[in-house]
Amino acid sequence: MRKIYAGGFLLSLLGLMISCYNDNLSELTPSSGVSGGSCDTTGVITYTNHIAPILRTNCGTSNSCHGRNNTSGYDLSAYAGVNSATASGKLINSINWTGNAVRMPENGPKMNSCNIIKIQKWIDAGALNN
Repeated sequence: MRKIYAGGFLLSLLGLMISCYNDNLSELTPSSGVSGGSCDTTGVITYTNHIAPILRTNCGTSNSCHGRNNTSGYDLSAYAGVNSATASGKLINSINWTGNAVRMPENGPKMNSCNIIKIQKWIDAGALNN
C-alpha cells in the first residue's frame, strides 16, 4: 500500500513539474511596441537611435503638439527641448502619468511600457545627446 502512495505521489509531482512553465511577458503582451513582441533595452540607449524616434512617433514633434512652432510650450523636436523637459522631470512624469505633469499623449492611450523603459534608461544614464 505504501508503494502505491509513493508511486502516486511521484507521478503527481512529475505531472506538476511538467505543467509548470515560465511566462515570457513579451509573448503575453505583444503590443510592447517592437516587432516580435520583445523589448530590447540591452546596451546603450541613445538619443539619436532610440529616444528621438520614440518622440517623433508618439509626441507630435513634426506638428503643433511638440514641434518647433508648438502650442504646448515644449519643443521635443530637438535635443535642447527634450533635455529641458527631462531636467524638469516633465518628460518622464507626463509619459508615466505620474506626478503633477499633464498625461501624455493628451487624450490618447499611455505610451507603451517598452518605450517608457527606454526613455527612463536613457535618463538614468545621463540623458546624453548621443
